[in-house]
Amino acid sequence: MQHPLLIIMPSHYLLVLCLLVTQAHAEFIVSHRSPETEGDSRQHYNNELLTLALEKTKPKYGAYKFQAIPAMTTPRLLSVATSNRYQNLIFELTYDDKFTEKSDLTYINFPIDLGIVSYRICFVNPAIKAELEEITSVEQLKKYTIGQGIGWSDAEILRTNGFHVNEFSNYGNIFKMVSAGRIDLFLRGANELRSEYNTFKTTMNLTYNESFVIFYPLPRFFYIAAENVLAKKRIEEGLKIAYYDGSLKKLWQKEYGDNIQFAKLKQRKIFHLDNPFIKNIPADYQKYLYDPFHE
Repeated sequence: MQHPLLIIMPSHYLLVLCLLVTQAHAEFIVSHRSPETEGDSRQHYNNELLTLALEKTKPKYGAYKFQAIPAMTTPRLLSVATSNRYQNLIFELTYDDKFTEKSDLTYINFPIDLGIVSYRICFVNPAIKAELEEITSVEQLKKYTIGQGIGWSDAEILRTNGFHVNEFSNYGNIFKMVSAGRIDLFLRGANELRSEYNTFKTTMNLTYNESFVIFYPLPRFFYIAAENVLAKKRIEEGLKIAYYDGSLKKLWQKEYGDNIQFAKLKQRKIFHLDNPFIKNIPADYQKYLYDPFHE
């Protein structure tokens, strides 16, 4: 007589069940960027945010492992992003319409820094700091040279707006270039100014403009290979859970609050530039943006 609790299952069902159990206990790995140079703190918030999203989704998706990849520039990162060399490699990138044409790359539709990086403040050549305080228009700024990193969206945005831009491969060296007067301006996000100034001011004659802020939309998202469907779904769910329960804004405020206060945005003139590379972006991300002028 068959025991009432014994259930005989066909072999193919057992195979499927075993596969599901194996997947459920498989280690979920997410790869992330490392700092490019010593003193480069740009990845700190991004990695904290990813950790928060993964933690928020542990009850649904289970445990995970967060691992760093070797330091590399953005162009190099794009070249390996879809190669499967690093499992579930996720990285921040400023949105550009050209990336939507890459069928092997996709983005998570949540602006990771709530748009604060769109407000750009200039580190400046010390010799021209005083004259910059008198600037009243974008046109007056166009006579100055600007330094940016290779592959950064800023470079093409600024060029299309009529600025002369030099690109450099080493992030840390751009601070040396502007402090030595080899370039005139180096644009950084309002959320980056204070921490970068404190990092580099002791080793060079670094200074920044205090009279204006340049605004151009720079929506930044986490990008991932399109084939990594589960990782994308999990992280997007986690980001939105964290946003609506307030923990994301708490992390954002902890990371950037002092920096934003240091930037004194409301005391500055604001110059608007166009970003011609976001014409095809869906507008729904805008509901998450922070506006420092209308708090």
